[in-house]
Amino acid sequence: MSGTSPKWLPELLDTNGSWHEILDRLYSVFEEDFKNSKPTFDGLPVWWDRRQDGGDPHEEGFWHLITKDDEKGDRVPDFPRAQRLKWCRAVIDNCSTSDVMAFDYAEGSGKVRTYLWLYQCDYVVILEKVVRRGKALAFMLLTAFPLDGASRRRAMQRKYENRVS
Repeated sequence: MSGTSPKWLPELLDTNGSWHEILDRLYSVFEEDFKNSKPTFDGLPVWWDRRQDGGDPHEEGFWHLITKDDEKGDRVPDFPRAQRLKWCRAVIDNCSTSDVMAFDYAEGSGKVRTYLWLYQCDYVVILEKVVRRGKALAFMLLTAFPLDGASRRRAMQRKYENRVS
């Protein structure tokens, strides 16, 4: 981290215990922050990927907030990311403060994504506007994660410098 945390930022979550206990604790937070309440961004609801894989009761949107891809492309627990799960909703809710750098960036694919960068804590939330028939319906929560290392921070800085708005 490169600075002090804002007062509105929640404490890190406990990721000690068995994986089953940790998963229950994390999913409870996800339910509280996203399923049982209705977050909004820029006046639109924030959705998440509700697909479920096989018999897994946890949505893909949840997995993208607590896991990362390993070398083989499999999703594996990412404890620094999981510990910051409550930060995701807090950053969305506080995106208009001076602590968060909110900007749109045109990805190589041509998609424009919205980045909410809590820069002094090296944490980012990524959203994508859902548009149907020319009307904005919502923002899809794609992922959120801490920037782990100077190269990731420089890459985020380059995105900010090349933002479209």
